Amino acid sequence: MENMGILRRKEKRYMEKNLMDINKLRTNLETSIVLITFQSLKSGKMYNREYTLCEKYMQVPNHIRGQSGDKLICYDVEFQKWEDIEIDTIESFVIVE
Repeated sequence: MENMGILRRKEKRYMEKNLMDINKLRTNLETSIVLITFQSLKSGKMYNREYTLCEKYMQVPNHIRGQSGDKLICYDVEFQKWEDIEIDTIESFVIVE
């Protein structure tokens, strides 16, 4: 039983860290262009795409500004279209501009 408690604490720390990272990603998207590495749920392929939520690059609809949940809706800078990314598939992100 003690091992279950240890596993739950580790899982909780991982989830808290992941949530902090996603909040940081959302903040970065609101002010910058961010290169996000994620895995496609359809194909299983890894993608590196530049996304933003910064008003400097395009107008952000109100329903996207207050988004929450297990998907991240952001604007693909190169293809100039909105995409949704499953948060659990995000491997990394870095500010590029």
